[in-house]
Amino acid sequence: MNNWIVLMVVDAFVISFSEVFKKKALKKNSTLEITAFFTGIAFIVNIFFSKDAFGIDYSYLPIILLKSIIIVVTWIIGIKAIKELQLSIYGIIKVSRILFTTILSCMFLGETFSITTLIGMIIVIIGLILVNITNKNDEIKRKNSIKIVILFLISCLGSAISAIIDKKILMHVTTSQLQFWFYFFLTIFFFIILFFRERKIDIKTVKNNYYIILIAICLVISDRILFIVNVNPSSKVIMMTILKQLSIVISIILGKLFFKEKEIITKIFYSILIIIGVVIMIAF
Repeated sequence: MNNWIVLMVVDAFVISFSEVFKKKALKKNSTLEITAFFTGIAFIVNIFFSKDAFGIDYSYLPIILLKSIIIVVTWIIGIKAIKELQLSIYGIIKVSRILFTTILSCMFLGETFSITTLIGMIIVIIGLILVNITNKNDEIKRKNSIKIVILFLISCLGSAISAIIDKKILMHVTTSQLQFWFYFFLTIFFFIILFFRERKIDIKTVKNNYYIILIAICLVISDRILFIVNVNPSSKVIMMTILKQLSIVISIILGKLFFKEKEIITKIFYSILIIIGVVIMIAF
């Protein structure tokens, strides 16, 4: 098995634990407070691992700035979508990231895939949809506004574009340079949004919310893994996107352990489809 595949599996675990920490953190602070501060902490952590940050070719900073803007918009729309959409609808639409990434990877990176890869991808998508529609505790009273659905689809497209930018720009800058400047721009944007949107920032609660630090650490590790994998010439964005979906399977188990979530057996059964799809893509 290629080393980058192993790294992506590790990344799936890291993402899953970050989701647990986010749920825990949300019990004390608002989404914007958490996002701004864990981004800021992540930037500070990156300072110690980015000694070559200022050695970057500054002509690439506008591209990193563009990527940062895309991610800020993507995260904000994602937050709004979680609040407005039924969770099952939200989860199903999120699957569109795989389709967007596949199309863009073929168009701009020249990536190709075999019939077995396509079969594996279809199985993964079916598994993801089934996992999401099994949530009977969904808030059915929420209105699935067409406007919100469209915005969230744009958000998913933005995530796919960001993945393509990573693969392209890492041909010209180092992983530490990209991570440093990316978090630099994110921190500025999110703190500006925080100060304009939040009437009162509960600094004391933020200081005592240790889950924010854990989220930041997970974020730094996850992004560093992604950037390292992107540098590997044998890695494919399509496969990377699919492998990240293993985080859904891990999150289901963690959801049972930490939050006593229900219908775990059904979700695990459908999650097996996701694992089978991933195995088919890797093995064949």
